[in-house]
Amino acid sequence: MAVAALIAIGALLIWAFGPITARLIGALIIFEGLLLIGFTGAGPLPVAILASGIAAWLLGHWIWAYKHKTWRTRLALNAYSLPGLHHLAPTGTNRTPHATVKWPITALD
Repeated sequence: MAVAALIAIGALLIWAFGPITARLIGALIIFEGLLLIGFTGAGPLPVAILASGIAAWLLGHWIWAYKHKTWRTRLALNAYSLPGLHHLAPTGTNRTPHATVKWPITALD
């Protein structure tokens, strides 16, 4: 029973403070990753730190968009409009499907 209560309190805290916390922590981790890449080169650890910062920042924007049904910033809207991420977006994006190319029919077809 106590574990369920702790999980419920944790979920409420994430719901209330998650978007801003994840975006701020993500921005700090991104900054740290960029500094590490600048000072030590692009090894596996600095790139992993940078990727985790980007993931945290995106998670914060995802929670915000899910709660408010709109994007907090234009940058988040553009990020979630990218070809791979638009499937994960909880609300509308700027993603426009590309037209399929129909080749002309030739005599050999």
